[in-house]
Parts: sequence; C-alpha cells; structure tokens
Amino acid sequence: DGKIEVIGKWKGGRTGIFREGKGYGGHAKGTKGEGEVGKYDGYAPLVVEAVRMFQTGKVPVDPQETIELFAFMEAADESKRQDGKPVKLADIIAAARQ
Repeated sequence: DGKIEVIGKWKGGRTGIFREGKGYGGHAKGTKGEGEVGKYDGYAPLVVEAVRMFQTGKVPVDPQETIELFAFMEAADESKRQDGKPVKLADIIAAARQ
C-alpha cells in the first residue's frame, strides 16, 4: 500500500512495529493484552507538562527514553538508506555522541 513500516527488535524477543497511518495515535499489543495508545488531545497536555517541568525542574520523560526514541527514528532512516538492512540503536547512539 506504499505506507511506511518500521520494525524494531529488542532483547528478550520484544518487537515493535510502526505503521504509517492517518492522524495520531496507535495500537499496542503485548503479553498482557492490547489497546489504543497515543490519542491526540491537542496541545494543552503538552503545555501543562512543560509548565510543570519549568516549575519543578523534573522532566516528564526519562531523557534516556527520549534519546532512544530519536535513535529509533534515525535507525529507521538509516535502514532505509541501506535498503532495509538492520541497524542497531547502540550504533546510532554511539555515532551521535561522537
């Protein structure tokens, strides 16, 4: 169908699949069940978290998780550049730190 699909594989046999779709949100499946995730509620929740962060000095998302999310996206792009070859997140993160 021409839509983007990215597959991530983690230690322990976990797999994550991103498939391009319309709008925001997603669907997660796991060993404990499945359900909708990432519903778009406008910018208000983002602003609330940003204000809370500035007030408390505590970030709402672990910085390592943020780095891994960006690395996952870059790994997907790098894999595409290499005709679908698997790319390790550790390699992407190491390259970014140089």
